[in-house]
Amino acid sequence: MILILAAIIAVFLAGSTCGIFAMLVIGIHAEERRASRGRPETSRVGTASRRLLSTRTCDDTPGRVPAGR
Repeated sequence: MILILAAIIAVFLAGSTCGIFAMLVIGIHAEERRASRGRPETSRVGTASRRLLSTRTCDDTPGRVPAGR
């Protein structure tokens, strides 16, 4: 009985995790399509997706400033 209950809980948690991930991907895709069409970005989701999807390499990061002690 405990094994069956654990299996049901595991399936529920796996399904909800996959659902949340799918909603996140679909939302980012929708925001990127909206942004690519030239509409103004006023939502926090658009700003967050742009930050999440921006690529930063070691060349883009600013140099460190010494502490000055």
